[in-house]
Amino acid sequence: MTAALKAAFGKANITPEETMPLQGYDPRQFTADPATDILDQLYARIAVFDDGESRCVMVGPDCCLTNEDFVQVPDPSGRPRLYRGFGSTFPPGTRRLWAEAAGIAEDRVSVNATHTHSAPVHFGEKYTTRIRDKIRELTHSLAPVRLRVGTGVCSISANRRPALKANDALPVDRTLRVLVFESIDGKPVGSIVNCAVHPTMLWNKANRISSEMVGLAMNAIENDYGNGFVSLFLQGFTGDVGPLLCGPTSGMTEDTYPFVVEAGRRLHGDIAEATRRMEPVASVPLRAMRTNVRLPAVTGFHRPHLDVVLMAIRMGDLAILSASGEIFNGYVDKIKPRSPFAYTLFSSLANGYTGYLPTAEAFRDGLGGYELRTTPFTESACEPFTDASVRLLEKLMG
Repeated sequence: MTAALKAAFGKANITPEETMPLQGYDPRQFTADPATDILDQLYARIAVFDDGESRCVMVGPDCCLTNEDFVQVPDPSGRPRLYRGFGSTFPPGTRRLWAEAAGIAEDRVSVNATHTHSAPVHFGEKYTTRIRDKIRELTHSLAPVRLRVGTGVCSISANRRPALKANDALPVDRTLRVLVFESIDGKPVGSIVNCAVHPTMLWNKANRISSEMVGLAMNAIENDYGNGFVSLFLQGFTGDVGPLLCGPTSGMTEDTYPFVVEAGRRLHGDIAEATRRMEPVASVPLRAMRTNVRLPAVTGFHRPHLDVVLMAIRMGDLAILSASGEIFNGYVDKIKPRSPFAYTLFSSLANGYTGYLPTAEAFRDGLGGYELRTTPFTESACEPFTDASVRLLEKLMG
C-alpha cells in the first residue's frame, strides 16, 4: 500500500488576559491592558502531520520570538560589552511538553513565530497548556490529505536597510508560497503561507495587542474557506525585510492601525492570487531533522560563539527550512539553488532566538544600520551557515 500523508489543523487562542509588557520594541515602555488595548485576537495555529512512519508538529504562534531561555545580543547603541536582553517567550520545557502531547521526540516539533511586534513578552503555562491540549486533540483527528502548492509575490515586502525604511535600491526575494492541504475528496482543511515581511507597522500607539497584517491575512483566508480551515503563517528570512507601507521610523504621527488593516488586505489578495496557480506535489515521505550550527561571535561578545538551530521538514518534493535567528533575505538566493528539493520554503525566528545574521554582502557594503549594530555574529559566520543549511537539506533528501 502506498503511504499517504495525514494531517490535522487547529488553533488555540493565546490573547493575553492580564496586563502584559510587549516584546517588539521596548517592554519597559510598552505595556498592554487587555481591557483597552486589544485590537486583534492572538492565536497559536497548529498542524500535525503523520505518514505512518514519522510524525511532526508545527506551531505558529502570534508572537515575536520563540525562545525558552534568556538571550542577550549586542545593544543597538553599538557600544561594546553592552547587551540587550530578551526574556523567555515560553517557559523552559514547552517544546518537550508539546512533543509529549503528540507522542513524538522534541526535535520533531517546530515552533515558528509570526514575529508580530505587538504581542506579549512571555506566554505562561496557562497559554502553553491550551496549545498542548489542542495538539493532543489533533493527534486523534488525523486524516489523509493531498498537497497542492501555489506560488506568488508578496506585494508589501521591501528591503529596509539601512534606516528601517523601505529601500527599493536594495534587492529582496518577494516569493510567496501557499501550501494547501485537501482531504481525499477535495475539501480544503488547512494551509501554510510563507513569505518574508517584518510585522512592524502598528504605531501611535505601540502599547496595543495585534496579530499585525500577517495575522489579519490568516484570519481572512480562514474566513474564505470556512468549516474550521486553519492557515499557519511562516515568517520568511526577514532580517532585512520590512513592510512597504509604514513603520515606527516612518515619521507618521497618526494611528497606523488602518495601514496594518490595509497591508493585511493586500497580503490576503496576494495569497488568493497564488492559490489560483496551484499544482499538486508529492507529500510523502514525511521527515524532520534538526541540528545546531556553531557560528563565531563578534569580538568582545560575552561568549565566543552561538549555536543557531536549524530544522528542516520534508514533505515529498518539498522542504521547509527553519532557523532560530533573524536571517537576512539574501540567504535565500544562496541556499535555494543548492537545495535538492523542487520547492524549498524558508522560515526564520523558529525554535529559539539568536539575533540577526547578515549576509557577507551586508557586512561589506558599508551601509551599516540597526541590524549590523545588533548582530552577535562576524562575517565568518556566513559561509558556515549556508553550508550547514544545504547539508541539512541534502541529508533530509537522503
